[in-house]
Amino acid sequence: MQNPSGHHASPASAAKSKSSTPAAASASGQGSSHHHHSGGGADASTTTLKRKRGVFQKDLQHMMYGFGDDPNPLPETVALVEDIVVEYVTDLVHKAQNVASKRGKLLTEDFLYLIRKDARKLHRATELLSMNEELKQARKAFDVNEETLATNNE
Repeated sequence: MQNPSGHHASPASAAKSKSSTPAAASASGQGSSHHHHSGGGADASTTTLKRKRGVFQKDLQHMMYGFGDDPNPLPETVALVEDIVVEYVTDLVHKAQNVASKRGKLLTEDFLYLIRKDARKLHRATELLSMNEELKQARKAFDVNEETLATNNE
């Protein structure tokens, strides 16, 4: 098999050059199945900003390893997982904005409402929110104690 430069390519490199994964297809602009929703009647392609890719790469690699993947997964795999995660979060935020539009203010409860039927996600989200609240209280108590120490030592 010859590549575009006229050199013979191995079957492995020929397989790599094909855009078989959705991430590779969307990266090259082919066959994207992403659904973009724009607030107004404007064309979605003109209002959608290009996303900086690879922002979550290291975090996703660690998470994937924690769930049993290889310590160094293929970059294509990480890119695909990142695309899926970003699409899911973006979709969830758009739905939450629609829920909140009546009130005019986006709240944490809007997200909890959207995941209410997924018991595992709802439990994990409420657990993280309560831990976050505990950390806020601990920081507040620490700041108060630090201020008290500073004024007593003067």
